[in-house]
Amino acid sequence: EKPHLGAKETNKRRSTHMKIFSAIVCRWLPDGASPILLSSTFELSSFGYFQRGSVQEVALFVTREVISRSQKGERQSVQHKEYFCHAQVTSNEIACAVITDGEYPGRVAFGLISQILDEFTKTYGADVSQYAQDKNLSLPVAADLLTKYQDPSEADAMLKIQKDLEDTKGILVKSIDQLLERGAKLEDLADKSQDLSFQSKAFLKQSQKMNSCCSIL
Repeated sequence: EKPHLGAKETNKRRSTHMKIFSAIVCRWLPDGASPILLSSTFELSSFGYFQRGSVQEVALFVTREVISRSQKGERQSVQHKEYFCHAQVTSNEIACAVITDGEYPGRVAFGLISQILDEFTKTYGADVSQYAQDKNLSLPVAADLLTKYQDPSEADAMLKIQKDLEDTKGILVKSIDQLLERGAKLEDLADKSQDLSFQSKAFLKQSQKMNSCCSIL
């Protein structure tokens, strides 16, 4: 007879299947302009080695699309298929977005975003108006946080996040279709995106045809 799993062990097993794939910091711009990349961190070990470059580009593309359609001071979670992009824009026009699978708790994802925004501000200051072009600013602590947050139950304990409605208050939850303009399709935006190489666009189309589990779109 198999031993009975306690709730703690069951949750631990479930959490091992949850993933955070990226954490990207940008300078938010008004009027729906494409945000400026400031710093990015990825954890793509669940993807094949030759897919990771394309997945990185897709993550950046999705992040820009979501942040460009966010307002200053807003937090929102945008779902497409089995993935979520959780994004927050501060009053200082610093934005951070993380991409997770559908099982990862949004409340914990915003805990990660809050910590990354704090660390970025400590390192580079609260004024990002001097950044007019994409940068690759070093933020080593982001990689450490991404690793710690892969297990949301441990992150919960670490941050002592309260499991009540206050945690998710003010977070808008939308589908990607609700986020985009009427009639617009994410696939069409991908075709026009400068973040995606020819190889990544081909990768996306092929994975969509095969209904691949590796497709963020």
